[in-house]
Amino acid sequence: MVKKDYSKYFDLNSLIKSIKKYLPDFDDKKFRKAFEFAENAHFGQLRKDNETPYIVHPVTVVSILTEIHAGQDVLISALLHDVPEDTSHTIFEIKKLFGEKVAFLVDGITKLAKVHYQSHMAEREVESLKKLLLHSIKDPRVILIKLADRLHNMRTLHFIDKPEKRLRISKETLEVYVPIANLIGIQAFKSELENLCFKYIFPAEYEKLREKTEGNILKHKDSVCEFVKELSSKLRDAKIKAKILEKEKNSYNIYKKIKLEGKTINEIKDRIAIRIVVDDVSSCYQALGIIHGLYVPKVGRFKDYIASPKMNGYQSLHTTVFGIDGILTEIQIRTTDMQKQANYGLIPSLLNKRNKDNAFSSWISDVLESDNELYGSENFLEQLKSDVFQDKIFVFTPMGKRIDLPSEASVIDFAYAVSDDFGNHACKAEINGHIYPILTKLKTGDIVEIITSEDSTPEISWLSFTKTNIAKSKIREYLGEIADVSKLKEGKKILQQEFDMAGLDLITSFNFKKLKGGINAYFHKDFESMQSVFIAIGEGNLKAIDIVKSLTKKGSEGINVTLRIVAKNRFGLLRDISDILYKYSSDMTHLKGYGSNKQDEAYFSVKIMVDGIEDLENIFHELEKMDGFKSVHRISYVGIYFTYAFAIFTIVLWIIHPVLIHFIDEIPFAKNSTVVFNAILDAGLLILFLCVFYLTDITKKYFPIIRNKRAFLIFSMGVPIIASFLLLFELFYFDLKLSWTTLIIEIAMIYAYLGFSFVNFKKYLS
Repeated sequence: MVKKDYSKYFDLNSLIKSIKKYLPDFDDKKFRKAFEFAENAHFGQLRKDNETPYIVHPVTVVSILTEIHAGQDVLISALLHDVPEDTSHTIFEIKKLFGEKVAFLVDGITKLAKVHYQSHMAEREVESLKKLLLHSIKDPRVILIKLADRLHNMRTLHFIDKPEKRLRISKETLEVYVPIANLIGIQAFKSELENLCFKYIFPAEYEKLREKTEGNILKHKDSVCEFVKELSSKLRDAKIKAKILEKEKNSYNIYKKIKLEGKTINEIKDRIAIRIVVDDVSSCYQALGIIHGLYVPKVGRFKDYIASPKMNGYQSLHTTVFGIDGILTEIQIRTTDMQKQANYGLIPSLLNKRNKDNAFSSWISDVLESDNELYGSENFLEQLKSDVFQDKIFVFTPMGKRIDLPSEASVIDFAYAVSDDFGNHACKAEINGHIYPILTKLKTGDIVEIITSEDSTPEISWLSFTKTNIAKSKIREYLGEIADVSKLKEGKKILQQEFDMAGLDLITSFNFKKLKGGINAYFHKDFESMQSVFIAIGEGNLKAIDIVKSLTKKGSEGINVTLRIVAKNRFGLLRDISDILYKYSSDMTHLKGYGSNKQDEAYFSVKIMVDGIEDLENIFHELEKMDGFKSVHRISYVGIYFTYAFAIFTIVLWIIHPVLIHFIDEIPFAKNSTVVFNAILDAGLLILFLCVFYLTDITKKYFPIIRNKRAFLIFSMGVPIIASFLLLFELFYFDLKLSWTTLIIEIAMIYAYLGFSFVNFKKYLS
């Protein structure tokens, strides 16, 4: 085989020299052997540009890993990482040639075979991610290779022709691999991956922001120099040795901030970023004092990550001041050791294969241990994002023990983090000396004491307000032990609530085959009956919102909805509702509110547009957590007007039908034929009773707030009873010759319906 000249792409000898600078005992012969094996395996293969030899990719991955001083096994594994997946060579061959450790690392990165997932390629991606994470628990170095691999793939993503594929890969990177880099603390990897994802997911915004930030750098170059000069002088006077550097701002972080503040790129204020590196911790605080003495600090922008480090070990002081010419100047102050920690995070721990007790492995273990197979691949990814990959907060027990939780975690999450018993019997909490309900969201620095009661037990609704996998799994475990009757009742109630929210039909009249087909396609699970679906929901093993998503059209973005919200009247209520609607809706065209006669309740009618059904669910859940909340329902004015119109039609029909019967009775043809007259009479009565039953059903559908109220039961039972007495009165008054057999059968059907309605109502109340 003719050896190619790769000098255009890399210099293997120079790469080995750079490795030996930090690994003097590096076995370059074994490394060259691995290179030759990979080169032969990938011979003839090209990268997506149809020009670059494939071997350039693994060598570049090795080069990236040398930046974090990766060890020999990691570098050799990086050379071989695509061999089993893209060539005919196997893990067994790699194990035989390069040892068990290298084979394990390569196997962890290798995706599952396509042949097993031909009809479910998305599931293959998630199951491969699970495999990667499982290997990472045993040897965390696996994840470092994967991050370097993904970084090079993102750098060359522009060679992929299909825009939809570029978008999918970018979204996956942003949602999975960027958070992993953040957890580990590799800021260089994280920032570059974020900006590359930003470029492909929001190309127009990326270009606009890039132009603005580059212009900002040029515009304030003199101000930065003056700031550094003035501050350097003051620090020297205080005998503080310091390096002062201008920090490059992460474009994607800027974009996230302006989106959070509801601003446009044109509205962002000019700002510069400075990093100060000193010798020790005391110098950090001294430097902070000098800076705040020189410049006016911006209120609410100081954070002390030295006293309270981030979960990945990051430490620094953050502050923002109005610097030279009043320009907002963001400043980080840290020691040299903290700078190394910021650059490398948990890498020293991960590269030390003997160190089994590292934070990354414990986080991933928590997720994989609580993974529920019934939820399927998509839900595993959701849980991974919500539990491990979210921003973190830290709160404290009354004894000062620190508990780390995902952002927006509730008291329930905290309770289960303390102990199962606290979680299973939590009824409220004392937060910073004040009593709050268990659905309350926590924030960093809160001191929380759980108040328990033997009467308080987990409810299915808790799952909507929890963020951690441990809390969700313990709630499901508890719910799985209660009686099927209770689970069935609760599951039915929750599914109907989701149907109401999505504007679907009553579940009692919904086609089960359609429901079953949707669930099967979404979860790859088969349910034999509607009752088994209700029980799975009641146990927390099936999400009602996912059933709704499986039944609604994909890509149904831009849903217009009208909501009616009822809450206890209080100061700030309108602001709280507006904040929630602003957070999750893309547009609002109407908002009207008024108080009850006694002014103790407030009623709101709002018309909004949401991007999808999940945003609507988030609005419902956020409103339910609001202080003084009573109810929220989706309203269909078309349905309401139709119900009113049909009710008027039914009443008019009942009023005039005796006259019609009397008129028909006078027609000679009907008068002379008892069979014809009875047939017309029976058909008319059947239509009337069907109108009453249909009116009851559409009232249940379009007026969910009264569906299970006693007043509605009285209405739905009272109307047919009145109709029956009216029928008997008409029979005697007009002396109609109706078949008593037919009459008895129809009245019996009415009372059978009434009995069925009453039994269902009692079940709901029990």
